[in-house]
Amino acid sequence: MANREELKPILKKLHEARPEELETVKKEAAKYFKDVDPKELALAEQELIQEGTQRQEMKRLCDVHLEVMKEQLGVAAKKIKLPVSHPIHICMDEHTIIKKNLKKLKKTLEKIKTLGSLKKAKKEINTLKELSHFFVETEKHHKREEDALFPRLEAHGITEPPQIFREDHVEFLAKKKEFFNTMMSEGKGFSELVNAIEPIIDFLTKNLDEHIYKEDNILYPMALQTLSKDEWKDVRKKFDAIGYCCFAPADLKKKK
Repeated sequence: MANREELKPILKKLHEARPEELETVKKEAAKYFKDVDPKELALAEQELIQEGTQRQEMKRLCDVHLEVMKEQLGVAAKKIKLPVSHPIHICMDEHTIIKKNLKKLKKTLEKIKTLGSLKKAKKEINTLKELSHFFVETEKHHKREEDALFPRLEAHGITEPPQIFREDHVEFLAKKKEFFNTMMSEGKGFSELVNAIEPIIDFLTKNLDEHIYKEDNILYPMALQTLSKDEWKDVRKKFDAIGYCCFAPADLKKKK
């Protein structure tokens, strides 16, 4: 299993590769990423940022090496077995619901475009209004990560990954609010509405889905390796205090 000192040079190589070299470097990188530890990868990225790599550039680089690692990371994530009461189980369950609604978002927009008028698409437009409200509500999910999980990781010296995810959250919130406000405003014609919401929906379906993948396959496994049992109890208390967006966790339902 590659450690961070072995990972850093290949990450630098991916970062510096010219377009015509990228595929060759990806194949070379695949050997190092074959059995990579999510925590070692995150700490290698963190050290590169501390050594001068711009955070924005590291985010772009993440997309490249995640593409190389997708198969093996997916297998590792499926092996995670946690009780339903665990904060990570709750977050991953919410991710499942969010991804389902991202697909519904895209599918509904495509249907609206084929219908061609506000009158014909009335039902689908109401669906988008409901979805716009749902996505604003999912900010509780991000708030729990930011207020309960990220500070714990930072206390263990893992500082850059939480900061990257926080920056993503800010961007997503702006898009979600824009989507909600557009759907709730009156007076737009059919073409004006479609032209306003299509780029927002394209952004969310692509970028939020990728963000979820990174959390499920890098951030959460790293957190499970890092936090102690008592720390997870504290995280769960903070989760309950902040509240939930998509559903009540199964153990809370039993208590009612």
